[in-house]
Amino acid sequence: MYVYEDIGVSRKTWPPSANEFEHLLDKEKLNTALKTLQEKLKHRENMKGEFEKTVQLIKSQTEHTERQIKQQFEKLHQFLRDEEEATVTALREEEEQKKQMMKEKLEEMNTHISALSHTIKDMEEMMKANDVCFLKEFPVSMERVQSSQPDPQMASGALIHVPRYLGNLPFRVWKKMQDIVQNSESDCRRSELES
Repeated sequence: MYVYEDIGVSRKTWPPSANEFEHLLDKEKLNTALKTLQEKLKHRENMKGEFEKTVQLIKSQTEHTERQIKQQFEKLHQFLRDEEEATVTALREEEEQKKQMMKEKLEEMNTHISALSHTIKDMEEMMKANDVCFLKEFPVSMERVQSSQPDPQMASGALIHVPRYLGNLPFRVWKKMQDIVQNSESDCRRSELES
């Protein structure tokens, strides 16, 4: 007796009948189809694993890129804060220089006012004292009045030169930022090569 249980035939004689032969072929086709499906399943499970890894990689890339974006913007923010501080510091320095210059002018003006006040007071006292004395002293008094120094003039450039600070400010800062941008491009290229 021959037993072919693995292919579903159990007969005492060989060869199998036509019916049994068709059944054997169908079973073989099914086994082949089943193996093909199992291979597809295994392949798709592998693909699923690759997709899951890709999802994780995308998440990791996004987190890494987001950190880099924030770092780059922080560099730009810091650059802008530094530029703002430098510009305001330069403005304050000019303010101090201008105020000092005006204080000196004010002191000079006060000296002139005081001298003129004394001259006026002296002339008024002479005029009250005696007409004869006044007439004797009149030429000297007139010389003092005429030789008094001319009125101090407002110095040119006494005010803050506002356009120096505000004129084309965004453009000037942008020009300075070009160094940062060029360095960032190099960092980005290096980062892309590492990926």
